[in-house]
Amino acid sequence: MHLPVVGARPEPPPRGSGLLELLERPFLALERLVDRAIPARLNPFLQTGAVANWSFLIAVLSGVLLLFWYVPSVNQAYESLEAARAQPLGGQLVRSLHRYSSDACMLFVILHAVRYTVGRRFGGPRWLAWVTGIAAVAILWLVGWLGYWLVWDERAQLVATGSVRMLDVLPIFAEPVGRSFLVDQTVNSLLFFVVFFAHMMIPLVCGVFMWLHITRLSRPRFLGGWTIGLWVLGATIAVSLAWPATSAGAAAMRESPEAFSMDWWYLMPLALTDRLGGGVLWAAALGVGVVLFSMPWWATRGRARAASVEPSKCNACEQCVKDCPYGAITMVPRTDGRRWVTEARVDASKCVGCGICAGSCNTAGIGLPQLTVEDVRRNMDTWLEKARERSEATHVAFLCGSSAARDFRIDPATGACDELPGYLAWAVPCAGWVHALTVERAIRHGAAGVLIVTCGPGSCQFREGTTWTKLRMGGEREPELRAGKVDPSRVRILSLDPAQRSTLAREAAAFRQGTAGGRVRRGYSKGRMVAAAVVITAVLGAVTAVASDAPYQAPVPDGPELVVSFAHPGATGEQCRDLTEEEKASRPIHMRQDRVCERGRSPVRLRIAIDGEVVHEQAHDPGGLFGDEHSVAIVRLPITPGRHQLDVAIGETRDPTEWTHSTTESVDIPERPIRRVLLFDRSRGFELF
Repeated sequence: MHLPVVGARPEPPPRGSGLLELLERPFLALERLVDRAIPARLNPFLQTGAVANWSFLIAVLSGVLLLFWYVPSVNQAYESLEAARAQPLGGQLVRSLHRYSSDACMLFVILHAVRYTVGRRFGGPRWLAWVTGIAAVAILWLVGWLGYWLVWDERAQLVATGSVRMLDVLPIFAEPVGRSFLVDQTVNSLLFFVVFFAHMMIPLVCGVFMWLHITRLSRPRFLGGWTIGLWVLGATIAVSLAWPATSAGAAAMRESPEAFSMDWWYLMPLALTDRLGGGVLWAAALGVGVVLFSMPWWATRGRARAASVEPSKCNACEQCVKDCPYGAITMVPRTDGRRWVTEARVDASKCVGCGICAGSCNTAGIGLPQLTVEDVRRNMDTWLEKARERSEATHVAFLCGSSAARDFRIDPATGACDELPGYLAWAVPCAGWVHALTVERAIRHGAAGVLIVTCGPGSCQFREGTTWTKLRMGGEREPELRAGKVDPSRVRILSLDPAQRSTLAREAAAFRQGTAGGRVRRGYSKGRMVAAAVVITAVLGAVTAVASDAPYQAPVPDGPELVVSFAHPGATGEQCRDLTEEEKASRPIHMRQDRVCERGRSPVRLRIAIDGEVVHEQAHDPGGLFGDEHSVAIVRLPITPGRHQLDVAIGETRDPTEWTHSTTESVDIPERPIRRVLLFDRSRGFELF
């Protein structure tokens, strides 16, 4: 039979756990490969959060420095960045640092999120970290999206038009924002400055979510140390010098960008905003958001049972508080009147059911109700006694439920394990559950040795279980294994991930036979560490740079286009109509007049004729909640290349024969896809661009 769920896994497997375990294998293999040369504390694939945070800080600082060269004006932004290219070790380097550190941040944020997803670390008390993490990713992307707007090149043009296409769906603007982006001359300078201000201020919001993301963790490794920071800075500088960041062509609102290179880390949504309408984009964004934010609830089948405290056994040593990775245990005033002032209390909303606290308590006063230390020790004593009666040399194994022994079969009645002959085995949620006194007791009652199998190197499912276990068994952390009571050579710790089942079987057999096996580490060679760091940096730098400047093909327009637009108030006046008998009957007696008149603005009529043929005629209703704002029109019409006569008339009254404003223009339409734009404003009249 399989490992009992109550012992090996603190919570039921999430939906799709088989697929998640399959997707986790490449990550495990990569972590094992890098672990051969680089320790876990410096392994970028085990420190994805720290690398992302360092990259974020570099992006912020380089962005501030970039202000020495960048001019936040729609008319000067592009030229200021082009001028900075003349300083390869000045403005150009700072700009490249800003770009590639931002890209590296997104790369490692994605790796971090995917790794924790396939590792099934998103349910139960981890919901807060998941939700705030998703929010931080969304905000980080928004910062980058707005940052590309500020370059005001062809990429920025599509970013701006895609953004306003979504904004115009919302009923919060008096007239469509997109009308400001029809020609270069009408681009709103104030909106550009608002985008610049948002790009500068939104990172503060991202910082708040990053703080919330780790608020439930004890001893969070936010940055991971200066070594990682210097490595990230050096790698970013190297990439910046090798592939200097450049702009696309200058933005030209009357022309449609077609093929150019772009930063896929942040601009991937252009593939959607260039092709879909604003309503569909909002539906897609909200749909994806709902699915991701609600994942801790719909993707899980339950939550872990929280640890519990037996107050009568608590001697207020506080070791469980120190060891808990999630800050789920606190000391509170005593409730049983014993001589100690405080006792431990578990916050069930934060407890993930790892059982590390059970390995911290000398008095067995805290632990998991479904896997108590007393029950395990009692069964262990019984089974070892029976083994002695049979004169069998028996070893004891404690198997972490997320290790290579995850799917080993254990007989809960005898402790026998088919994959580990000669062992009495217990499935535990985390190796940190194992108490040093339990190990001593096993050897004292006849066990030839004790094997503790933990998660793979540096990837403990519960953050610190493997670390605490190794320190405890090495006599470096309380409660420690007492060397005077137990020969340390009779205790073996193996850190193996689920893909290393055969390795576990081989190493367990070697330990049982009294040989060292092949898992003895002799330390990390500095030369190998440097070589591995160079290779990893080169690979990650290439991935970052290539995706940052990969080709993109925008939708190709069918041909030239004519755009006519106005924002104009209709004439005010009264509109009267006769009431029907049904309408009269529905009104109070004193309001049953035959005719009612309402005052308001009339719709504004637009008629467009090309070469004498009317191709568009429509009345545009006034805007506003009460129909008292300007009427707004943006009419797009295909037009063939060549010279055409354009006749446009606007009527602001209700008289269908009265045209208040009109113009006749002779327009030349080139062969290439381009927009000819005719704008009307009451103060300036008609303007052809």
